Amino acid sequence: MNQHRGEIKGKLGDKERILKLSFESIVNIENRTGKSVIVLTTDMAQAKYSFKDLIIILHEGLLAMGNKIVQEAVGDMVMKTGIVGASELAGNLLATAFTGETKEETDPLAKAENNQTTTQSKNT
Repeated sequence: MNQHRGEIKGKLGDKERILKLSFESIVNIENRTGKSVIVLTTDMAQAKYSFKDLIIILHEGLLAMGNKIVQEAVGDMVMKTGIVGASELAGNLLATAFTGETKEETDPLAKAENNQTTTQSKNT
């Protein structure tokens, strides 16, 4: 798992799984649910979401990691995990769409991306 890339880990079904959202998966979630990610996130926080929405969010999060998994299998995983645990995982996954990928001191790219060279001429 690499949280610098927006990946999250959580129990789903009988094992720990890694999920993430990509641009494509966010668009797919919106198309499949007919709701914006903002509305879905608000609905998750207020417990006003459907089981179908929960399954779609988790399914897309697994697909974005390259898993070849069908939606029905995700439904079975949610039933094993429990709706409360799966909902927490889906809510955390949606939150990554708003917080983005993290850049911390432990991220090897953070320093290189933040280096700034002086732009002032030596002649001034």
